[in-house]
Amino acid sequence: MKLTAIAAAIAVIVVPIAVQGAQAPTKAPAQKRVCTVTQTIGSRVNNVRRCRTADEREQEKQEARQVVDRVQNMKPTMCPPNC
Repeated sequence: MKLTAIAAAIAVIVVPIAVQGAQAPTKAPAQKRVCTVTQTIGSRVNNVRRCRTADEREQEKQEARQVVDRVQNMKPTMCPPNC
């Protein structure tokens, strides 16, 4: 009974691969990850290590810039009478 279940599981995995072809899907070239360590002021042991690709760093920079632009463009809701 167990042997039949294992054989069925293998068939479910192997048959689609054989139908599609034995070629592995091509991946985009992997980008190099660069790690940076940020030290917390006042602590010798609380360091944060972040590893990101160049695209991830650029996306994070753009998101931060969008937040700054959004905050700077906001109009105050509680304006004194002399605005």
